[in-house]
Amino acid sequence: MYDFTVIGGGIAGCASASFLKKAGFKVLLLEKDTVCSGGSFGAGAFLSPKISKPSLYKDYINSSLRFSLDFYQENFPDIFKKVSLHKYPKDKADWQRIQSYEEFIDFDYEREEGFYRLHLAGIVEPKELCLRLLEGIDYKENCQVDSLEELDTKNIIIAVPNQKFLDMPYLKTKDIGGYRYDVIFDEYEKKDFISYKDLSVSCCFRDKIAIGATYIRGDANLKQCAEDDSEGLLERAKEFYGMKNLKVLRYYTGYRNMSYDFFPIVGAVIDAAKTLRKYPYIKKGAKVPSSKYIFYDNIYIHTALASRGFVFAPYNAKLLVDLIVNNKAVDERLSPVRLFKKYARKK
Repeated sequence: MYDFTVIGGGIAGCASASFLKKAGFKVLLLEKDTVCSGGSFGAGAFLSPKISKPSLYKDYINSSLRFSLDFYQENFPDIFKKVSLHKYPKDKADWQRIQSYEEFIDFDYEREEGFYRLHLAGIVEPKELCLRLLEGIDYKENCQVDSLEELDTKNIIIAVPNQKFLDMPYLKTKDIGGYRYDVIFDEYEKKDFISYKDLSVSCCFRDKIAIGATYIRGDANLKQCAEDDSEGLLERAKEFYGMKNLKVLRYYTGYRNMSYDFFPIVGAVIDAAKTLRKYPYIKKGAKVPSSKYIFYDNIYIHTALASRGFVFAPYNAKLLVDLIVNNKAVDERLSPVRLFKKYARKK
C-alpha cells in the first residue's frame, strides 16, 4: 500500500509527489493521459515577478517565485535558466502606471528606454522537469480514476482541475486556454532575456525561442487557434522584437485552471454538507474557527495554478507537505477554507 496517491500528472501533481517522497513517503502518481500533458505541456514555463501596488497576491507570487527559482537552480540546473525579464508597457497609460509602482519593487531592476529590466525571472523545460520530479516515484500513465474508493492508499492528493470525486460545491474555478510556439529566426541565439508585453517571448533556451500567451476564454478549438494564430502572437512578438526569417518549429496548446480570486487551491478538503449540518449558523455569518470544520479523511488538494503553474507548484507543494507532516496550517489565502466561507455565506 502507498502512503499517498496523487491524481494528476501536471506540474501540481508532480511537485506534490516529489516533495512527499523527499519527506519519506511512498508515493504513487496516476495520470489519465501522459505526464505533463494538457496545460502543463502547453506552458511556456516562464518564471516572472509581479509589479504592482502592495497586495497579498503580489506577495504570494513573488515569494513563490523566489522559492521556485532557488529550487530549480539547486535541483535542475541543466533544464533551468535564470535570466532577466524586459517588461514592456501595453500603452502610454500602462507605462505611467508601471512607473508609479517603482517604490514597491523589492528586487533588482533598471528602468530603461521604454521598458523595465527585472532581475527576478527565469525559464524551465516543462516536460523534462515533470519527469525529473518523478524520478524514484511510481507512476502510471493512461490511468483513468473514476472513484477514490478504488484506490489502495492511505492518503490522496487531488491535483487535477474540475475534480469530480467529491462533493465540493464551493470549489468554483474556470479554464483559460492558450497556445505557444517554439520558433527560431536569424540570430535567435543572441536573445538572452525574456520579453513580456501582453504575451511572452523567451530567451534562447535549449536551441529555440518560446512565444506564448494564455487568455482564451470559453470553449475553443485550441489546435485550430494555434494553426491560425487566432491571437496574432507571431506578428505581435515581431513588433517589439525583430524576428527575421521566422520559422515555427512546433506549437503546444492547453487549458489552465484558475480560481475566481486568482489564488491557487492548496490544503485539506472540507466536507461542506457535514460542516453546514453541524454549524448551520455559518450561513448567517457566524464565525466558526476553520479548525472545527469537518474535513474529508486524509484527502488534500493542489490545483488551480492558472498561468503561473511553474512558479507556484514547488512552493505550494512545500506548504502542503508542511501541513501533512508538521500540521502547519496553509495560509488561508490558498486553502479551500476561503472558498468554503464565501460559499457558506451565500447559502
